[in-house]
Amino acid sequence: MLRRSTFISFVMALVMGAAVLPASAGSTVDATFSLDCKGFSGSGQIVLDRDNTGSLREAFQVVVTDGVGNIIYKPVVDSFFVGGTVSWTASNVIEWTGTPQYNPLTLRVVSLAGNNFDEQTIAIGTGSCEGLPSLGALPRFLNGETSDSVDINAVPPRPTNSEEMTKNLPGFLIVNTDNLSLRSGDGPEYTLVGIVDGGTKLIPLGRNLKFTWWLVKAGDIVGWAKAEFLVARGDLTSVSVVPSEGEITPATFFVYSKSSLLSAPKKNAVPLCSIAGNVEYIATGRTKATDWYEVQATCDNAIVKGWLAADLGAFRGPAGTILPVTTP
Repeated sequence: MLRRSTFISFVMALVMGAAVLPASAGSTVDATFSLDCKGFSGSGQIVLDRDNTGSLREAFQVVVTDGVGNIIYKPVVDSFFVGGTVSWTASNVIEWTGTPQYNPLTLRVVSLAGNNFDEQTIAIGTGSCEGLPSLGALPRFLNGETSDSVDINAVPPRPTNSEEMTKNLPGFLIVNTDNLSLRSGDGPEYTLVGIVDGGTKLIPLGRNLKFTWWLVKAGDIVGWAKAEFLVARGDLTSVSVVPSEGEITPATFFVYSKSSLLSAPKKNAVPLCSIAGNVEYIATGRTKATDWYEVQATCDNAIVKGWLAADLGAFRGPAGTILPVTTP
């Protein structure tokens, strides 16, 4: 274990300019941070408020990884008394215990689970080492974001990872089903961001608290994959809990063939325009009997709402979506 003075400087020494994500475990005050290819240094303080040990102390784990998940600083665990403020001053660079191979570099400070407390991320920082190759932009997943959702009716991307990208990982995940959906959040109700083929090796970036979904990277796509359809390989103990901030998939109405969009839910209503078939449209309402659906479509370059009879298509509602009745 590190000397206490060294650990205190380490525990909140994040990447220069990185956003700090406060959690209920503590918060940073007047903190300044710096990072280079050899290590990092910093100064500041945290306020402790979780007795996750049951002995009036709060236990932390700190780990730093590079862009493909290699641990570049061996995870450190220590604890401090609850109710106080831990202050530190660091004059020396705290060196990595492993060599970073890819950008970005990521540091996580986690308040451990225990004494009826769930695991909580106190702060996350990210930066880069000049001269290293990068997997792409700084990971949006640090703030709970994923790749952009696939537009309705668009063909989802099918990303993959090369063997080179995963061979040096401490651990990775293998897809054991075909056409596995990657989503913007940790649940089937969230929007699609991509689809991966069976056998694809995924880079683990994070997980949810229950280990039921993993935040993964495949090619340029970052999204959540259901753990039920993944096989773990290697050491994934350094993969931390990250927030899920996905978009809920909107309810849609799939129209079988070209149809007239009507101004009201009745056969003799005024037609607004003709809309294409074999296409999904966002569903915004229904009749009480659910024999008509109100949808959103584009007519003459303007977005309008109109009505379609239920037998003209099929309603698709993720996670049991119930549409409101929008008729008087």
